[in-house]
Amino acid sequence: MNELKKYKEVGMYLALIIVVAVALFKQIQPKFASTINLFGQVKSQTEIAQSIEGQLSTAKQKAERKKKLRMLDDMTKKIYQPNGAATDSESTFAVLLDDILEITRKNHIKTHSIQSTLDPEEDVFIKGDKAHYSANKLDMKIITDYSDLKGFLEDIYKYPYLINVNNIEIYPYSKNKRILLVNLTITLYASKSPEETEAAENAEKQGQEGQNNEQQPPQ
Repeated sequence: MNELKKYKEVGMYLALIIVVAVALFKQIQPKFASTINLFGQVKSQTEIAQSIEGQLSTAKQKAERKKKLRMLDDMTKKIYQPNGAATDSESTFAVLLDDILEITRKNHIKTHSIQSTLDPEEDVFIKGDKAHYSANKLDMKIITDYSDLKGFLEDIYKYPYLINVNNIEIYPYSKNKRILLVNLTITLYASKSPEETEAAENAEKQGQEGQNNEQQPPQ
């Protein structure tokens, strides 16, 4: 009898525990599901944020590449191409030389002397492709001051066509240190006219044929 009573009490305790567990589970389940859903939302938002960050990084890299390309375009100088009126290198460089003289006048520079050398053999363009390009090296002696020299060099840099500053030597005038005696060597470049190119190519061919004939042993 006592054992049956004990079993009933144990059963009642078990039933009570089950009821309490079920009640607690019902209360916890929505919060648990909500927490799981929240974790899912956080993960989704994290993935979206990472995707946006990747897109921004890619866009930034593209913008940097475009910026560099624009800078390269700005830095790239064209080689002067005669408009058809010039038929030889001397008349072609007359146009460029006028521009250089105009730049010197604009910056109040006194030109003491200019010595011109057409197609100098040591020039890289002449060594590389003399048939298509001409060069004119100008050895200039000018008198100026620091401010005007700065403006002159800036205008040379801004000039739309290729100019190479080969050498610059600056000597302050002994009687007035603000006055500068400058030895400046610059090289102007231009594309040759079609007639000049054809003549140069023919000359090269004839020269090569002559060398080949000299190298052939006599029969």
